[in-house]
Amino acid sequence: MEDRNSKFNNFYDEILQKSIFTNRQISIIYKRANNQSTRGNISAGAYYRQLKQCRLKIKSVLYSILLLRLYGVLDEQAINTLDKIALQLVVMSQASGTNDVAKDQLVQDVASVVHRLINTMYKV
Repeated sequence: MEDRNSKFNNFYDEILQKSIFTNRQISIIYKRANNQSTRGNISAGAYYRQLKQCRLKIKSVLYSILLLRLYGVLDEQAINTLDKIALQLVVMSQASGTNDVAKDQLVQDVASVVHRLINTMYKV
């Protein structure tokens, strides 16, 4: 996560700000998902409180997706599109051989597409 370039970091930060998770919570989720040392610079009590909040938020997101799917607000195409976007973002975050100018333009292009897709994805 730490070696992303500046443009991708900005895009990542923008996604994080629009999510329901805090930076610390995303850090905890990332580390737990990748079996890394988890606690860092916080007390055990604060860590486990944050971990509990992460689990509750993840469950809430999953139930919300089910509910939105049930009511037809999100259709199968929207879910598939989100999955494809996520896979492309993973590939972008791991790309290392691309020159900086091309990668910066790619990040800007993808950010623009992501914003447009998310703004048209729901039926409310």
